Amino acid sequence: MRKIIFILLLLNSSFVFADQKDSRLSSLFDELFLSNDNIQASTILAEIWDIWSIAENVEAQEIFDEGNNMMDRGSLEEAITLFTQVIDLKPDFAEGWNKRATVLFLKGDLEASISDIQKTLELEPRHFGALDGLAEIYLIQDDLLGAAATYKRILEIIPTSKKSQDRLKLINELIV
Repeated sequence: MRKIIFILLLLNSSFVFADQKDSRLSSLFDELFLSNDNIQASTILAEIWDIWSIAENVEAQEIFDEGNNMMDRGSLEEAITLFTQVIDLKPDFAEGWNKRATVLFLKGDLEASISDIQKTLELEPRHFGALDGLAEIYLIQDDLLGAAATYKRILEIIPTSKKSQDRLKLINELIV
C-alpha cells in the first residue's frame, strides 16, 4: 500500500511542484499575450506568480516562504540570507534569484540587484517582474534607453501593461 501511495505522489508531483519549468506556463503566457482585458490579464499574472513561487524542493520552499516573511517585515538582511540559502539549494529556481534581487534593490544595492535580475532572466526570460525591477533601476540610474528597451520587452509579454505603456511614452517624450 505504501508503494502505491508513493507512486501516486510521484505521478502527481508536477501538480505539487512548479517553478519556471512548469508546463502550464506556456499556455498562460499565450493567454496573457492575447488578453485585451486588464481583469483577465491580472488573473493570468496572479496564476503565473503562483507557479513561479513554488520550488521543486520542500526545504527550499520552506526557506523561500520564510524569506518572503522576513522581506514583508522589513528584515532585509535576514531575507537576503534566506534567499541565498534557497539559491544554494536550488540554483535553477528563478524566483529565488528574483526575490533576492528585490531585497537587494530595497537595500539600495543596485548592481547586485541587476546581477540577480540577469540570472533570473537567464532562467526565465519572460519574468516580467524581474524586467520591471530592471527598468526601475535603469530609471534610477538615468539610463532612459535601457529603461525604454526593458519596457518594450515587458510589452512583448504583457501588451496590456498600462504602466509599461505610460513609462515608455514618458521616456520617449523626454528623449525627443
